[in-house]
Amino acid sequence: MRQDPTAGEPWHLTSVTVVGYQGATNQVIMKVDPSPGVTIIHGPNGSGKSTIADGIRTALSGSTKWWTSAEQKSTRSKMEPLWEKIHAARGAEKTMAEVTLSRKSERLILSCVIDDNGEVTHRDAEWILPNGESAKIDLRETAWSHALAGHPPVFAYADIERRVQQSKDLREYIENLLAFGGCFVALNDRVEELSGRANFARKAIVDAAKEAKRRVAEVDEIHGKQDPSVSMKAVSWPDWVNEIDTWLEENELNDSGGFLPQVTEKHSEILSAALIRAGEAFQKIDSSPDSVKHRLANSLRGLHEHVLDLESPGAECPVCESQQADWPVRLRESVVGLAGLEPLHLEAESSLAALKRALETEFRQVVSVLNASADQILTSQNLLDLAQDRADSLCQVLDRYGCQPTGVARRKVFELRQVLETRDWWRACVEAASLSAFDKQWRLKRRTVVEDFVNTWREHAEIASESQLWKATSACLKDLAGDLRNKRAQDFTTLAGGRVKALLEDAGILLEDVRLTTQRAEVKVQNPVGQPLSLSMLSAGQRNAFLLAPLLSTIESGPFGFLVLDDPVHAFDDIRVDRLAAVLAEISVTRRVLVFTHDERLKAHLMARSLNCHSWAISRDLETGVISLESTDQLWRMLLEDAEAVRSLAPKLSTTGYLTETQIIRGLLRQAIDIALHQSVVRNAISGGRDVADDLALLDSCQSTMARIDKAEEIISVPAGGKHPVREAKSRCGNFLTLWNNAVHGAPTAKKDLRSEIEVASKACSDLVGG
Repeated sequence: MRQDPTAGEPWHLTSVTVVGYQGATNQVIMKVDPSPGVTIIHGPNGSGKSTIADGIRTALSGSTKWWTSAEQKSTRSKMEPLWEKIHAARGAEKTMAEVTLSRKSERLILSCVIDDNGEVTHRDAEWILPNGESAKIDLRETAWSHALAGHPPVFAYADIERRVQQSKDLREYIENLLAFGGCFVALNDRVEELSGRANFARKAIVDAAKEAKRRVAEVDEIHGKQDPSVSMKAVSWPDWVNEIDTWLEENELNDSGGFLPQVTEKHSEILSAALIRAGEAFQKIDSSPDSVKHRLANSLRGLHEHVLDLESPGAECPVCESQQADWPVRLRESVVGLAGLEPLHLEAESSLAALKRALETEFRQVVSVLNASADQILTSQNLLDLAQDRADSLCQVLDRYGCQPTGVARRKVFELRQVLETRDWWRACVEAASLSAFDKQWRLKRRTVVEDFVNTWREHAEIASESQLWKATSACLKDLAGDLRNKRAQDFTTLAGGRVKALLEDAGILLEDVRLTTQRAEVKVQNPVGQPLSLSMLSAGQRNAFLLAPLLSTIESGPFGFLVLDDPVHAFDDIRVDRLAAVLAEISVTRRVLVFTHDERLKAHLMARSLNCHSWAISRDLETGVISLESTDQLWRMLLEDAEAVRSLAPKLSTTGYLTETQIIRGLLRQAIDIALHQSVVRNAISGGRDVADDLALLDSCQSTMARIDKAEEIISVPAGGKHPVREAKSRCGNFLTLWNNAVHGAPTAKKDLRSEIEVASKACSDLVGG
């Protein structure tokens, strides 16, 4: 199955239905013969002709707007144009337009529902396949809209004339007829999309660079004030950074990390001094007499305070369990004797508090700098872990017992000194100082504030680098479209010039050249003596013909095998009506042409020129808005009327004419039967879902009347029990069919009851067409 209905054979219009649309308050259904020929819908102004024509266009496009774009608002009032059509009929419960298209054994049913504001709220497209299966398709995903713009099958002069008011409007109208299709639209959209991405990416990088530059300036200002003696090379900011890593290296911004404390030699000095002081304090306590009692001084004081709180301490010593009634007195004397050791304990407490502060500040900063380094460090991680573990152990003891010179605290200080008073730790402090130097910190903070820029560059640089490429591609695409536009405009000038000549030759108006720019259309028109004419010099009828000519010149291409014209002879004189009829008759040889007109002149000219011509009278009740269609003056009926006129006006045999009156009458009867037979085959093909062209080809393969009757009887199928129209007509005519066929070829024939023959032929035609 073809996914795009614009591919393949052209589609033919077989029916149109409108409900509550414009002037139609009722449901109007119009069946259309899809075979080549002319269908005339004639009636006075206000009878509903434009309602049906606009309904066809709306159903095809799925929009109440023009083919190419939305309606333009008035630049003055910003309101709808004064003469804008109202698409929803007054009081209509539902507004809908639907068309059925066919080709071979396929059908395409397009419909749309319209709200009270005249906007399409729902669009539906059903594709019925040769096997009878149906599929819903989304025409927006196909080239349908481009086909409508490039090969518009509906022409309404009032609509076109109202919109083509400026040169740019004429340019759009003509350029659409050049049928570029969706290729350049798709290419332009894709290039604009990719170009937009590239421009967005480039702008994101530029904006990020501006912000990074601002923040680097702030960092430089702050650090410059902190230490004016340090000189730092300024960061370079080119218009575009081609390689981010090279830029980072050139500006010494390779290192990245968070904000780190600055480690200096003072960190090592403070920590070392605290360790030494704590060690010396413990040493003083240890070197004093009765050092055990001295080390337990705080504990003894605490015990003495608890004893004082007791009402009766008892006679048993809680330490040795001996019966010493004076043990509280001895405890008090020992505590009093420790008063001389108070300075040593105070010094020990002070040194331990200072050591705890050094561990929580200087030690922690050294370790954090080493652990935070993004690069490989020389200091062993085992050393850092061991130092951290022993420092944490000491701090836990001091938090639990306070900064008292207890034995546990003494042991933890000694264990910590075994780690922090080594050469390895000294090297670690030197490395931390190097990593956290002031200029290093400065660079790290620079790197921190440019991190968003770096990330943005890495994310968008590849796409952003294509910005200039897509700009050049867009220019190249415009040049390519311009070249193709100029080439097609030349071909278009030749085709359109021929149609303009055919329609306006009586006025001597010739189309000399058509040139399209990106903004306007330059059209050169000349009068009979070769003088240039401006389009404003054309009369209303000439302007109508001038706008119609381009469409008629490109009608042979495209996916639509029909043409709908609404009021194509606006302001035409008799000569121009005849010329237009000649052009439409030529077009109707290969496609069905539907003409909506109130002009009886055009109707007469078309019926005279076209062999396959159907005529419908359209009327509208002014009170109810009901639109009616009635088939009038079918060609076979007109031929029968002509036969009756010949019979009544020439009752006697002619002996001098090329054909006798009898031969003329019987020839007209034969032609009427053949036309009715043609219509019968078409109608049955449509109702049976067969290809009309195939059935007509089978019919036209037979030449004689009897052979065509037999072939039609074979082609047309009817339900079981139903009357076969061809058999009915064949039975009714009997031997007359042979008689009428021979008369066409000039066979001599005797005049009999011609009135009876005309009546038989009339009834037979009615049998064939079903009415």
